[in-house]
Amino acid sequence: MNEIETHVLEMIGENTTSPDVFTEGSDSFDQIRGSINDAIEEISLFTGGLKRSYKLPIRKDVNFYRLNFTSEYVSWITQVWLYGVKRRLTQVDFVGLRSDNPRWLYNSGSPTSYFMVGENILGIHPAPTASTDMLEIKAVVVPFRYEEDIDRVKLRDQFKWAAVHYAVGEYYASRGDAKRALNFHKAYMKGLGLNEQYPWSAEKNYQYQSFKQTGGKVEEVRP
Repeated sequence: MNEIETHVLEMIGENTTSPDVFTEGSDSFDQIRGSINDAIEEISLFTGGLKRSYKLPIRKDVNFYRLNFTSEYVSWITQVWLYGVKRRLTQVDFVGLRSDNPRWLYNSGSPTSYFMVGENILGIHPAPTASTDMLEIKAVVVPFRYEEDIDRVKLRDQFKWAAVHYAVGEYYASRGDAKRALNFHKAYMKGLGLNEQYPWSAEKNYQYQSFKQTGGKVEEVRP
């Protein structure tokens, strides 16, 4: 049982020293662990806080490369750097590239742009003319789901309580206690800094207006 799991069980009233219901391997405990994993994935996407650098040798006449991170999924790429010429590649749209030049796959030279195809396929354009250079790819990633209590939990300390509140909220929601679930969900959003407060007053619809003088009287004119 890791630190986050311990805090979750404490908040739902379970004995963490000798649990009665939420024992390791039980369906109830798997639900808690699954909720924590869901929270970690969502927090990683919201905050973009987990980043990795990936070095990729390029090959002659090859446009597409599969990105296989060992313990994370690629969420989005923040930078692609071409070592040999010390140049940052420009991100382009795959569909737009194809529309501008239907024969772009036949172009070759020093790569100047990149694009993503699906979840983990990186495309570069034009195709390299040699296999002597390398790309450094910086990306925001989402960690693989942990399965054992000895697995490393890849989450910043500042967001651990947010993950706790998320899992506790999911626990109460699964038992039909919507009021408690909502309170913990609010605490989760606050922990991420996403608790924007909306005014209680009705929204105002602003419009242009003008006034004109007619026969000594002022008449209001609205669009």
